[in-house]
Amino acid sequence: MDDHITPEFIELMVDKVIDAITDKLEELDISLDYIAGAMLDADALGIAATQATRGRAGEAGGNKLDQRHESKSRE
Repeated sequence: MDDHITPEFIELMVDKVIDAITDKLEELDISLDYIAGAMLDADALGIAATQATRGRAGEAGGNKLDQRHESKSRE
């Protein structure tokens, strides 16, 4: 067995891998917010903010379909 591989070394390497994976998942999440924004005609930052407060199942506000329904109901 190699004496250079200590539990501390393994923990350090695991932490580095977890940090790298977390960074990539955050990049992917941002990309998906932009895709969702394009599909819903909504602001990607608004989608991200909604998800932060309501979770992934929260409705994305500000799409044109919702705005049309709101303006018709006011008439």
